Amino acid sequence: MQHKSLILGVITLALVGMAQAGGRILGGEEAGAYDTPYAASLRVDNAHTCGACITSTNTLLTAAHCVHRDNKLLDASRLSVRVGTTNQYAGGKIAHVESVTVHPSYDNLDNNLAILKLSEPLTFTERIQAIEVAASGEALPEAGSEVSVAGWGRTVEGTASNKIRDLGLQVAEEAACLDAYSSHDSTSFCLAHELKEGTCHGDGGSGAVHQNKLIGVCSFVVGACGSRYPDVFVRLSAYSEWIQEQLA
Repeated sequence: MQHKSLILGVITLALVGMAQAGGRILGGEEAGAYDTPYAASLRVDNAHTCGACITSTNTLLTAAHCVHRDNKLLDASRLSVRVGTTNQYAGGKIAHVESVTVHPSYDNLDNNLAILKLSEPLTFTERIQAIEVAASGEALPEAGSEVSVAGWGRTVEGTASNKIRDLGLQVAEEAACLDAYSSHDSTSFCLAHELKEGTCHGDGGSGAVHQNKLIGVCSFVVGACGSRYPDVFVRLSAYSEWIQEQLA
């Protein structure tokens, strides 16, 4: 088992929401036009940086590290989201962020969640929809269960793609998650994948969906993208009360 201070040094090099992100999730297939209506492209200075998930007409959920630079919270005026399209460069609607609420205990990837409040509410359509968030105490799917993750993160080839890609990952065994992330506890879970598949730069904040319910938010990868280690996600059922307070 690796010491937290050592493994975070590796994680820092492989955060899945970086300003230089481009391309698409490793592996998977291009999502259909109506497959991921909850998914949004989170943009800093109008450039895709991370994913986000629509949770109501005026709020989205993302990873806290996606709204920080050099350990400082970005001003909301620099943030926007593109919704209602599978193309990170065109279509849909650009909505501006009015405020950002980071989990009060966020620190060094712990409690890695943030809520974005929009300046104007979204109008829901077939391509713009909120997704239900896992409730407090809700059990994770059993190890081996397939979970869908969709994002615009970098490809294994490093080539750019304008379309969101959807990939089926598997809930990892607890032992495998602890091997990858020694600080793993009930607030996180891991999703396993084949080599050269999984989440990558630009996928931070993207949702992990099981049976049409948002159960996690993409937090980080350990080592290189697509390594033998499973990818780490924030377990939303552990934060249900805080999330619901922000949505009220």
